[in-house]
Amino acid sequence: MRTAVFSVAALLLVSCGQPKQASVFIDPSLEILVPPDTTFIVGASVDKIKDTPVYQKLLKNLDLPQLDDFTKKTGIDPRKDLWQVISVSNGKTALLMARGKFSSEMEPRLEAEGAQRIGYKGYTLLGNERGAVLFMNTSTAVAGSTDELRRVVDRRSQPAVGLPPALRDQIHALSPNDEIWAASVGGLTNLGLQAPENSNLASALQLLQGIESIRLGLDLRSGLKAEAAAKCESEKSAKRVHDSLRGLIGFGRLNTPDDRPDLLQLYDGIKVTQDHTQTDLHAEIGPDLTDRFLDLWLKRK
Repeated sequence: MRTAVFSVAALLLVSCGQPKQASVFIDPSLEILVPPDTTFIVGASVDKIKDTPVYQKLLKNLDLPQLDDFTKKTGIDPRKDLWQVISVSNGKTALLMARGKFSSEMEPRLEAEGAQRIGYKGYTLLGNERGAVLFMNTSTAVAGSTDELRRVVDRRSQPAVGLPPALRDQIHALSPNDEIWAASVGGLTNLGLQAPENSNLASALQLLQGIESIRLGLDLRSGLKAEAAAKCESEKSAKRVHDSLRGLIGFGRLNTPDDRPDLLQLYDGIKVTQDHTQTDLHAEIGPDLTDRFLDLWLKRK
């Protein structure tokens, strides 16, 4: 009896001593490659997405010619071979990083497509002087400008830093259940966003001026759940973002076809609130409406 009590106690102590994942998971092999001046990051846990009903019912068999062509040329099928994908940027340069299964056939295929082998400090870059792919090992790859990839190699000899603190704080505020996520710090001007004057995009960017940081998380485990937060420089800026989002939702409701009243439930599931200098968006769409929601974005017939 005493032995059983001690065994249960030991199990409780062990389980309590194991920290739970408090935010989205970023593969350590990718996190150490993030440049220290990164202001924007977006990621997707591909292996987790493949287990969601959204993928199994709607996206698994979706015809994507460009993706099929990419698979043919590189030997990589993102739907099968990738575990996690991350894109980072400082507003001037960007890197695409991936963890997955990269076969030995990839290099010959890339060379057959015209990629050159560029040696640098013991690593091989495949591409040209404008852009290339760098395979850190058989499960980690980085793509971007060739100069930026050289800097990735150079940082290997320096102490690992990982995500910049401000960006890490935004990531840690996200849910561990988010399969797709993004965060930005330093304001939209640091993202290098440009748009033609007097265009709709220019007007949209103008409305978003004053935002200091943004985070977004998407949970696809049961339907579609989205959480977003925009931290602004002032309450006035936060109200402008709040009112703009509410306006877009209202515009969507007004333009809902009379024969599709069910789509109104999509907009009813989106809530926008403001708390001083922060505007939050919460959207929750059940499994029965997720298909219709994706119809709007994928334009499926």
